[in-house]
Amino acid sequence: MKEKEIIEMQRLIDEGVRRAQYRLLQRACAANQTLVVCRGGKILEMVPEVEPSVTDAANGDPLARRKQR
Repeated sequence: MKEKEIIEMQRLIDEGVRRAQYRLLQRACAANQTLVVCRGGKILEMVPEVEPSVTDAANGDPLARRKQR
């Protein structure tokens, strides 16, 4: 394989991973669940936005929002 083909294949793989993560995040938001992903070597917990009445009591704290569900 030529280096150009390898770079193109890696770009397509990376794009597919980003799309898959986006779809998973959309499903988690629809189900009102959190999603844990690894980005840039860091573990991130992605919390879907909740209704304003819930965030007022939680002050934007993801753990407090999870407890209220």
